[in-house]
Amino acid sequence: MDCGEIMKVTPFPCGPAANESEVTAAKHIESRLRSTLGDDQWILLTNLAFSVTHQLQSDEIDIVAVGPPGVRVIEVKHWTPEWVNEHRDIVEREADRVTLKAKKIGTTLRKAVPALGHVEGTILLTRESSKVKQWTEPPVRGVAICTLNQWKDAIGLDHAPSPRLSAGAVEVLTRRLAPKSRVAVDGSLRRFAGFVNLELQTPKDERFHRIYWGVHASTQDPVILHLYDLSASDASSPETKARREHDALHRLQLYEWAPRILDSFQEAPGYAGEMYFFTVVNPAAPPIRKRSSDVSWETPTRLAFTRNAVRALSELHGESTDQAPIVHRNLNSDTLLVRHDNTPTLTGFQVAKLPSKISVASSGVPPTGWGSEVPPEVRSNGLHAARHSSDVYSLCATLTELFQGSNDDQTSLQVIELLKSGMAADPDVRVGLDHLESELGRMLGESTPPPPPPPARYWTEGQVVPFQGREYRVVTRLGAGGVGTTFKVVEIDSSTQEDRGTYVAKVAHDEESGRRTIRAYSLARSHLGRHPAVSAIFEVAPEWKENEFTALLTWIDGAPLRNFTGVFPLLADDQGEMSGEALAFRWLHQICKALGVLHRNGLIHGDVSPSNLIVSGDDLVLTDYDFVAKIDDVIDAHGTVLYSALSRPDGRSASPADDLFALAASFFHVPPISQVSAYRP
Repeated sequence: MDCGEIMKVTPFPCGPAANESEVTAAKHIESRLRSTLGDDQWILLTNLAFSVTHQLQSDEIDIVAVGPPGVRVIEVKHWTPEWVNEHRDIVEREADRVTLKAKKIGTTLRKAVPALGHVEGTILLTRESSKVKQWTEPPVRGVAICTLNQWKDAIGLDHAPSPRLSAGAVEVLTRRLAPKSRVAVDGSLRRFAGFVNLELQTPKDERFHRIYWGVHASTQDPVILHLYDLSASDASSPETKARREHDALHRLQLYEWAPRILDSFQEAPGYAGEMYFFTVVNPAAPPIRKRSSDVSWETPTRLAFTRNAVRALSELHGESTDQAPIVHRNLNSDTLLVRHDNTPTLTGFQVAKLPSKISVASSGVPPTGWGSEVPPEVRSNGLHAARHSSDVYSLCATLTELFQGSNDDQTSLQVIELLKSGMAADPDVRVGLDHLESELGRMLGESTPPPPPPPARYWTEGQVVPFQGREYRVVTRLGAGGVGTTFKVVEIDSSTQEDRGTYVAKVAHDEESGRRTIRAYSLARSHLGRHPAVSAIFEVAPEWKENEFTALLTWIDGAPLRNFTGVFPLLADDQGEMSGEALAFRWLHQICKALGVLHRNGLIHGDVSPSNLIVSGDDLVLTDYDFVAKIDDVIDAHGTVLYSALSRPDGRSASPADDLFALAASFFHVPPISQVSAYRP
């Protein structure tokens, strides 16, 4: 060996790091290996997904170190010695999990390299050396707990197995694991603690407090996830700091305009003592920036909303005391939402100033810069200079957007002049909220008629919609496309307001689409109670009407098959199948039988796709009948293009083969073709 040669290390990020501690551990091992003499080849797989249960992060492997000495499964923790001593039950439980993961990895890899030795699991602590350098912990339930200074023990560098793995064996083992990993190009989480389709809303360089929009994996309800990484904070009490926003919102739950907490502040599964989260219901209400373009939202109704928004801010400020003012500090056309009943929802509390012991205080210029709604005193001196009058400025500047562009509307001009009085450069001469509310009330008159319901595209949580003599309350918007919008709704008893059942409601955008979908659902309705793998149609509208339901389907509790793209073999493990191929063939057989119900009755589904196949428990259920057509009829509208038969032009006759093609395309996409081989059941 050349005395100047050093180890070769290839890091392989298989998924996003959940917290800063994992980043620190991976970088530490990589840098130490690169500075170690030797000619060995090491590969570090980080954040390797090994399960798709609702607790996905608990079943994710932080680091798999593969090198000549063998394979090590490493769980990264940001624990302190004191925390370990106080939470022995959690430490033992985590040690058992590491052992189980190591056993699964070993069993999987020995199929490729039978000579592979025992795969051990270790726990690596990332606390700074000053806090753990004098601490040594004996193995817990057979799992070694190592500090960063003991990184060699963590990866088994000095372990001398017989025989050692060759460079070729290392690559084979890596390829065996890597295809089953999740890849996130942008580095953001996509699944966490039972929530999926997560979209990062905060800047990527913000590590301590990250905010995501997503949906619950089984209910498909939209949520806003607040995730706190204690390992990314230098605060003396990071957990107390992390709790502040949740405790602040909890204080405001009695108000209709406050975001509704769904999951209270708690430890993230698999990250006890390191990461915490809470969720609020995503109201899915449009912000002023979007709703202001709605031409059906007339001036009198906008005026009523303006007064409602002023009242909401008055109630927020009313929670203040002489010693502890409450200041929102983030009111703008994106954080002020418009509900279906013309009332506001206030969001964006991440920088709010609240009573000192639960303050979410922050200062400095935000990464995106100051918006036009920010008052002069905050622009000059930062967020710490904000007072109640600063919120008044921001609210008036935001609400002014609702009345601009109406030069011939005297009411709009009057409202703009009134709002300008709350936007004076000098905070001390701005009018107060009481004056604004009084003047707006005068403009509205003594009695204000209830606002008409907004167009369907603006329906939000709580909207009550009549249909076929019954009433349904909107739970959430499930999605929107070229045909229309889909909602999750609950039937309510008009007298007792009790819930009677949950459904999927369809709304068509236009008359042409509405007439076609009503015909499609009418054709399919009578045939769908004959197989468990199809969702039934509960009701179909007799004719299309704007902003009314076209059809109601039974609600299927589960998640679309598209959510499992790229991790299908792991879904098979979770389902108890012996392989991804076995699960694919079972579900293919099930859906073929379901399609047979339609085909035998002279119909095709017309839109088989991963979005319309719902994973519900152990079963796969076909849903959504927007494109049902009679066999041999001329096709005048296509389903999801990606899964449609390539040779299907406009004017071609409908054929059962179209459904089979789309089903095959769906299963070639979700479990990639490389993962479904020549399995035979």
